[in-house]
Amino acid sequence: MKPMMLPLLLFALVAAQGCKVGVPGIPGAPGPDGKDGSDGAKGDVGAPGQIEGWNKEEQKGDTGPAGSPGKVGPKGPMGPPGLPGLPGPKGIKGESGDYETSLKSSFCAQKLGSGAVRRETPIRFDKTISNESGHYDQRTGKFTCRVAGIYYFSYYATSRGHLCVNIMKGKAQKSKMATFCDQANNIFQVTTGGLVLQVQKDESVWLETTDKNNLLGTDGADSLFTGFLLFPDSSL
Repeated sequence: MKPMMLPLLLFALVAAQGCKVGVPGIPGAPGPDGKDGSDGAKGDVGAPGQIEGWNKEEQKGDTGPAGSPGKVGPKGPMGPPGLPGLPGPKGIKGESGDYETSLKSSFCAQKLGSGAVRRETPIRFDKTISNESGHYDQRTGKFTCRVAGIYYFSYYATSRGHLCVNIMKGKAQKSKMATFCDQANNIFQVTTGGLVLQVQKDESVWLETTDKNNLLGTDGADSLFTGFLLFPDSSL
């Protein structure tokens, strides 16, 4: 039988059975998703984009106002000391002042007599070795100030036994400024003492002993009394 004849036969069979046609069935459920397809080809590069309102001539804005100064930071560490500077030029020699002209005062006197000295009585150093401006009187044993200022007085004494020496100062009344004592039992000894004093004009300075008065003044056993001006003071 030819292939074209089969449909015609089926049609004729249906028509012969009274042309009865069946009701359409319910659609079936959707099938599962298919697998992803393979990647497509890479597209072409697009044109460069632009920001809305952007202008090449206005990329950089104007400089804003300066801000307020910040707080002062902590002090940094001290740097190393710098190199010493060059010495300055030598100054011009000044004129001689009173220290080199009239304001001079010094003396040195030696005791020669071997007789014992009396306690609380000025010790007479009866040989004047030097007497700048003539302010030491060997007859009284006193130095009388003519140039007020700061003086240094000292003594060098030889004794045989105990010796205490007072440095005295005064005008109408005397005052004890210092006492120096040395102890010895019937042997020779040499003692010294000194003191810086502020002396007014016409005040006197001298030495006295106490009951320990074994002062000597013989060859080979010298005893000296000295003094000199350190700083004159016209206000005294």
